[in-house]
Amino acid sequence: MALLEVKNLKTGFKTENDVMMAVDDVSFQVEKGKTLGIVGESGCGKSVTSLSIMRLIPNPPGKIYEGEILFNGESLLALSEKKMRSVRGNHISMIFQEPMTSLNPVFTVGDQISEAIKLHMKGLTKSQIHEKTIEMLQLVGIPEPEARINEYPHQLSGGMRQRIMIAMALSCGPELLIADEPTTALDVTIQAQILELINRLQKELGMAVILITHDLGVVAETCDNVAVMYAGKIIEYGSVRDIFHRPKHHYTKGLLNSVPHFDSGKRLTRLETIPGIVPNLSDIPPGCRFQDRCTAVQNDCKDTEPELHEILPGHTVACFHPFQGQR
Repeated sequence: MALLEVKNLKTGFKTENDVMMAVDDVSFQVEKGKTLGIVGESGCGKSVTSLSIMRLIPNPPGKIYEGEILFNGESLLALSEKKMRSVRGNHISMIFQEPMTSLNPVFTVGDQISEAIKLHMKGLTKSQIHEKTIEMLQLVGIPEPEARINEYPHQLSGGMRQRIMIAMALSCGPELLIADEPTTALDVTIQAQILELINRLQKELGMAVILITHDLGVVAETCDNVAVMYAGKIIEYGSVRDIFHRPKHHYTKGLLNSVPHFDSGKRLTRLETIPGIVPNLSDIPPGCRFQDRCTAVQNDCKDTEPELHEILPGHTVACFHPFQGQR
């Protein structure tokens, strides 16, 4: 049984005239100890999917309209808010984007980590909570944790703040970690350190990870499976090997080709781009959502929206005319 199963999830936001469906009929699962990467352009629904799993969609204007979210076979959508609070942090944790805005500037980092420990690990004494907080700072590689525990977020670098966010997320030993673009705005050296840290902790703690990112290089290094999202839908799903070496959707191929790479002469080749922009979610055209930007569009693409279907074992794609061959 999968640790997490998302089935036909639909999450929308009410506007003046209609409902904008930011996540539209999305399904996937995450196995214990495995990493799922969710990739796509900004605005494709990656973060809304993660917030739906955590039941943190602001209501109003947002709402989960349809679907199921099963964690260890139990429906998260059927839980009371009180029970859901015990799931957050204790069983499922999340690293949010932009640690400077996610951390409270008026509390020390030690106070913010210990708050999560106090909330979910009942019965610990004040000194035990203090020791556990220092232990979490050591776990994520923060030097001199006894001193750092009394510092405020603005006193720390971006990489240190991200490590604090990871320490908070892992303080209660969750079974699933959702990392929403954990390396955004960090330089490449710190990015590598943060990703290495998440990988190491995943192996040590045996937890599953959902990694949300637009960086395909990060996905290639860290993930087992990949879900490619476009305009609120998953349009391709498969193993990292399948997605990177045998992409079937033309959008996936475009994303991969837009990554800088060198030719055989060690020269940087000209970057390819995907023409056009993502369609407005409040005005989705009939047929395939990628039709206006696709170089292989045909008449049937404009009439009927393609459904996900298995094209290879474990590899699904929503495309009437999949890309043939290797990238």
